[in-house]
Amino acid sequence: MKVKRYIVNDMNEAMIKIKSELGIDAVILNTRKIKAGGFFKFFKKPLLEVVAAVDEPVVTKPIQRPKRETDREAVVREPEIIAEKPLVNQADKLTESMQKNDNNELQELKLMVSDLIKKVETIEHMSPQKTVSAEEKYIEFLTGLDIQESIAKKIIEIVQRQINIHEKNHDTILNAMKVIAREYLGEIKTIDTDMLNKPNVYIFLGPTGVGKTTTLAKIAARLSLIDNKKIGLITADTYRIAAVEQLKTYSEILGIPLEVIYEASELHDAIEKFKDKDYILIDTAGRSHKSKELKSDYDDLVKYLDDYKIFLVMSMTTSFKDMKSIIDSYNFLKEYRLLFTKLDESSNFGNILNLKVLTGKPLSYFTIGQSVPDDIEVADKERIIQYIFDQHK
Repeated sequence: MKVKRYIVNDMNEAMIKIKSELGIDAVILNTRKIKAGGFFKFFKKPLLEVVAAVDEPVVTKPIQRPKRETDREAVVREPEIIAEKPLVNQADKLTESMQKNDNNELQELKLMVSDLIKKVETIEHMSPQKTVSAEEKYIEFLTGLDIQESIAKKIIEIVQRQINIHEKNHDTILNAMKVIAREYLGEIKTIDTDMLNKPNVYIFLGPTGVGKTTTLAKIAARLSLIDNKKIGLITADTYRIAAVEQLKTYSEILGIPLEVIYEASELHDAIEKFKDKDYILIDTAGRSHKSKELKSDYDDLVKYLDDYKIFLVMSMTTSFKDMKSIIDSYNFLKEYRLLFTKLDESSNFGNILNLKVLTGKPLSYFTIGQSVPDDIEVADKERIIQYIFDQHK
């Protein structure tokens, strides 16, 4: 890894130098303010120390091939004369011994198999066949759709109260399960259309790699191009140079202004610049959900906001165990809306229902590809039920 230290006047100067010398794949490791040296240091503006790094390509060393002996270096060795030994008698004895061992092992194996068969027959004769109830069969059916067992049991319990599953056919029971699952999905909340308290501010939170930046760009494009709304973009994701460049590209293509903030204290001024906008969308840095700074970063950011709403972005390629761990790590959030990405890369659609029931928070959007702004859709309950129940057809 190549690490470099910069002393600059401000963050913009640092970004230009980092991109020029290390490239857009560079990562900012640390920033701090330092005082200028000399007698007049008390009258000068503090400088900024920025430490950045980038992975260097791995250089492989050429394989050293063994050196061949030259004619001069070759050593002439006298051929060894090995006395030949009679092998016929030895081979006969070895063959006879192997045959005896094989016969003994074969007999032992036959006895073991015969004994095992008798034991299995005895167990089958003594153990009665367990019958599976209709309720258990349909609970197993739902868990096979990646629905958590506790939720599956609740669905079957409600279905059983409405119809007798012992007397109805499979299609009737299946339709009843779909109705209950649809009710569990609850309301859908996307971008609010209320313009009385504009600008409406939305923060996009979530672990690294879930697609927050691309999803934000898709929503911004729809609001701007389809709904003709005035949009302002703010990014606080300055840990990755590439993330800033990606949002700048979207901003230029869509003709939407973008503000880059390097410290939480700069958020207030950025909001003021966009006070004439209908919507302000804020992209945040992706952190591991196990990071100790997760809550402190959030608190530093939102203390400069009067009113805002949150989209918690989750990838459908994440296992339910990890999804639950992520939800637990964001337990300091009072209100948020669930936004699922990468539906086109997953088949575990039961996790949509699982997280809805686990959190009690409303669903909002799904993303189904990388195209901006096409590959995003409002969460539709009928579509979700189709995703969950028709995935194994």
